[in-house]
Amino acid sequence: MKYSEWKTLSTDERRSVGWHRHPHIRTATLFAMVFAITFIIVVLGISKNSTIHLNRKPTAKEAFIMAKLFVKEKLKQPQKAVFPNTAFKSVIDTITNSYQVQSTLKIENDSGKMEQSAWEVKMLYTDGDWADKNSWQVENIDIVPKP
Repeated sequence: MKYSEWKTLSTDERRSVGWHRHPHIRTATLFAMVFAITFIIVVLGISKNSTIHLNRKPTAKEAFIMAKLFVKEKLKQPQKAVFPNTAFKSVIDTITNSYQVQSTLKIENDSGKMEQSAWEVKMLYTDGDWADKNSWQVENIDIVPKP
């Protein structure tokens, strides 16, 4: 029923007509359905993008972040270690998912002095989210003090 037809009905006729035939109710129902469909499409689109994000291979910077985490776990005093923000070298083999990351850090030695050390981590990316430690398999960690 159109709104122009609704306006011509008497009060008794309006009461006898079912609520679902009221033009405002029908309009609201249509808008609610359009909103629900749009909401579902947006939610599915967002979840699809996050799945794509998880399936890509880590970049050199992401491997460096994880390598720093593994090096910290091996240190006696990880809270006092100072890592560079961007100074690192990496060798990535995407076929075998092998990552080799090299960098430096400053750590406190037994006498309390800060000394420069070089480190190298060889690890394999197994799958999943690159920021999850369980997605990596560490093959070797070397920390060598610089002379």
